Amino acid sequence: MPAVNHTWEAQAHPHLLRRQASVWTIVLGGGAVFGWFALPANVRVLFTELQVATLAFFVLVMLSIVWSLALGYVKAGPDGLLFRNGLRTRHLPWSEVVGVRYNRADHWAFVELSDDSDRPLLGIQRSDGPLADEMFAQLDAVVTKYAGR
Repeated sequence: MPAVNHTWEAQAHPHLLRRQASVWTIVLGGGAVFGWFALPANVRVLFTELQVATLAFFVLVMLSIVWSLALGYVKAGPDGLLFRNGLRTRHLPWSEVVGVRYNRADHWAFVELSDDSDRPLLGIQRSDGPLADEMFAQLDAVVTKYAGR
């Protein structure tokens, strides 16, 4: 990945999804801990270490999935477009970007590429309502400035 100068003219991340991920961390993590200690001691001793570790593992997997989506972002500046969807971060130079789109029926924004494909931008999600429209407008202005054809 090329060196990025970290001068971002537009930045976006999913606000509602991050709040929901925080709530699910408390609910799922706290619920698992509460549920464990709510069991009578004579029942807890029946669990092996492997069984407890397996239960903890599944709680962590579920939270990891939620957070991998919640930590998505989109950044745009002179060096191109940088975005993270899930666990993958991708940098696109402006020469590969044709434009961005965010139709009313779309759940998130998309970047349209010069190879006639597109990629979702999970950093801008419809669930954020008017804030998502604002973030997209800022992104679109930067894309038009640098990649406008």
